[in-house]
Amino acid sequence: MTARTLLILRHASAANEPGMADVERPLTPIGRKEATHAGRELAARRPEHVLCSPALRTRQTWQQVSAELPSQPKVDFEPSLYLATVDTLREVIWQTADDIGTLLLIGHNPAVHELAWMLLEEQAPQHFPPASLAEVTFDGAWTQL
Repeated sequence: MTARTLLILRHASAANEPGMADVERPLTPIGRKEATHAGRELAARRPEHVLCSPALRTRQTWQQVSAELPSQPKVDFEPSLYLATVDTLREVIWQTADDIGTLLLIGHNPAVHELAWMLLEEQAPQHFPPASLAEVTFDGAWTQL
C-alpha cells in the first residue's frame, strides 16, 4: 500500500463588495496574511500537486501559499472546483496520478468542509473558516479516497 496525504484548504478571506461577481472576489489584506500563514504550515508538508479553483480568491490564496513553499508543485486550475459539490471534489481527486503522494486541494465552502467531514468524521474541524486546512492520510490509490 502507498501512503497518501490530501491537504484540503479553503481559500482565505475575500472581499464581498455589492455588485461584484462572486468569481472575481479578491482576497482582503487579512486574507493575504491568512494565506501566507497557511503557506508556512504547508511548507513542511511539501505538496507535490495542487488542484485549485479558478476563482480569483483561490488563485490569490495559492499565490500567497506558493511563496512560502520550498519547491513549486504542478498546479491545475480546475474549472469544476468552482461551485463544486463534494462528489465533484472526490471525482477530481480520483483523477490524481498514482505517483503523487501529497495533493493540495484549494476550494470553497461548503464542499471543502463537507469533504473534510466525509473523510475525517469526528476528527474533522467543527468550523471551516477562511484559510482552514484539513489533512487526510490514507493508504491506497487516490481512487480509494
